[in-house]
Amino acid sequence: LDAIIDILNKKIKIYFRGENTGHNIDHLNRVLKYALYLQKYEGGDEIVIGVSAFIHDVHRIMSAESCKYVSPKDSIPKVKEFIDDLDLTNKQKEHILYAVEHHEEYGFGKENVSVKDIESLILQDADNLDMCGAVGIVRAFKYGFQNQMKDYDPNIALYYDKFSESKNDASTIHHIYNKLLRLADNMNTATAKKIANEKKKLLESFLENYISEYNS
Repeated sequence: LDAIIDILNKKIKIYFRGENTGHNIDHLNRVLKYALYLQKYEGGDEIVIGVSAFIHDVHRIMSAESCKYVSPKDSIPKVKEFIDDLDLTNKQKEHILYAVEHHEEYGFGKENVSVKDIESLILQDADNLDMCGAVGIVRAFKYGFQNQMKDYDPNIALYYDKFSESKNDASTIHHIYNKLLRLADNMNTATAKKIANEKKKLLESFLENYISEYNS
């Protein structure tokens, strides 16, 4: 796996060099580490999990280039270009593409019926773990700044609504509340749930203190 990631890294570093919304090469490396950690306890094809974790956010760059939302599904042809020459079986390549296509599906209280394979479930968990906790807060404000979102709008009540990656929340604080805060309850694997529940405590404390200071 290390040799494959080294080859892929040379391409990815160049492609992601201008990314500044929190989905940069550092994010990809963290997701890779989370994914491989989860794989040790939950099983699955290590290569499929590792490569899909490192390649999952190509659609973010495509969105920035086109100035409009590009879904993971729409990025599959480009992802295929990145992995075509890697020393992988056709079955592994197909599995990687499938995991990437479905990695941004959020059940938020409803059973995720689209994917059942452990590799795709681990990719979802690994990506979501990087949105929890302190790193998630920093990434949320980067994302909000790049999308011209207010830090906070006290005139709009915090709410749980149907979440969509293609639409911005009312503010970054709303984004943290509406998406990040709920991730711990929507992890797929037992290992990820344990990690996320600890991170959720920090998110709750941050939101409470931020709003308290804002209103003081």
